[in-house]
Amino acid sequence: MGYGALASYQDYRAMFGWRSWLGGWLVRLLCQVLFFASLGQLLGSPGSQGYLALGNAVVLGPLGALGVVSSTVGERRSGTLQFLLLSRTPPFLALASRGLHWVADGLITSTIALLVMNLLLPVHLHWAALPAIIGVTALMTLGTYSVALCLSGISLRMPESRMYLTVGTTIVLMLVGGVSTPVPQNGLPAVLAQLLPVSHGLEAVRQLAQGGALPLPLVLGELLVAAGWAAAGFLVLTQGLRHTVRSGTLTLR
Repeated sequence: MGYGALASYQDYRAMFGWRSWLGGWLVRLLCQVLFFASLGQLLGSPGSQGYLALGNAVVLGPLGALGVVSSTVGERRSGTLQFLLLSRTPPFLALASRGLHWVADGLITSTIALLVMNLLLPVHLHWAALPAIIGVTALMTLGTYSVALCLSGISLRMPESRMYLTVGTTIVLMLVGGVSTPVPQNGLPAVLAQLLPVSHGLEAVRQLAQGGALPLPLVLGELLVAAGWAAAGFLVLTQGLRHTVRSGTLTLR
């Protein structure tokens, strides 16, 4: 896992330098948060502006974790997947650790967005609660990373589906996860929301931001959902790797 994390860091350095990250990637994500916050301002409601700004700042962490789907398909296309399968390390651990830079990136950008949001927008945020908010965001990000590993297992079988799966998951998280609108309470959307690795965590973050105590039931719910997705990620990605080898579409020579 340590070597995989180091390799993922080097991969990220190949994609971004400090200038391109600060002046390109980070600015784009901050503009995304400010865009949704401006919608709340157009509604003429400070409460709506704060709701939209906080939700879209926190969700940057989970959404960033979805980048591992493209990374996993990239392993196959670049020819490095064969070497990972030949190593003595279990393939799941190798691939899971190779995408940890997306988790780190998501947490860093989400934290910066929270700080910028608090400085530029009339959004109330208790500074004493910031460590707990970051901790809950990390749990949400790891849960979404497990979802992304499931999608990676599917994408290994059908590489052309990676963008559709990533965009589709992003839309679902944004629509029913409590990011910009309250979590649905009835019907199929309500059931789906309870299975998403952001719904419980976002509600916990909103309570913390208002100065409330750490809502243990919500954190426990987030932990259980993340653990379930971690188990699903292991099964789906492992089966995807086995199918790729057995189908003969991946040569090990």
